[in-house]
Amino acid sequence: MTATSKLTQLDWRIRRFVYTFWIEHERPPFVKETAVQFALGKDAARASYRRLETAHHWLLDQDVNQIRMAFPLSAVPTSYQVHVQGQSLWANCAWDSLGIPAMLDADAQIEARDPLTQEVVRYEVRTGILRAPQRVVHFVLPVRQWYDDLIHT
Repeated sequence: MTATSKLTQLDWRIRRFVYTFWIEHERPPFVKETAVQFALGKDAARASYRRLETAHHWLLDQDVNQIRMAFPLSAVPTSYQVHVQGQSLWANCAWDSLGIPAMLDADAQIEARDPLTQEVVRYEVRTGILRAPQRVVHFVLPVRQWYDDLIHT
């Protein structure tokens, strides 16, 4: 039995709520907000958050037991800011900066900071097509190793 197959219908509803809330408020909901939304105790909401993390739907910040990443979204500022549907959202990496407009099926303007030069690079997705200056994106690790350390991959 996989971690995803252990998710309940409530877990799936909470996952949808988290993404919807995040897009509307430019941040993930706190455990308490999720608990209130579903008339749950905080421990039950927190347990759902953990099950969803185990199933690789997001990554919790263990210090505060709060969502840090719900792919492709980041709860902390990064080098990738995505402006979409009147909102400003943070992406975890270059790959995820394209994932946000894909997830929302929307046009987006993206500001990325080159990790070597700190130069700001601007690109956009319009009608599903990437419009960008010619650049190369280098992934330090192969995809199979990304989960070894999601924050620094």
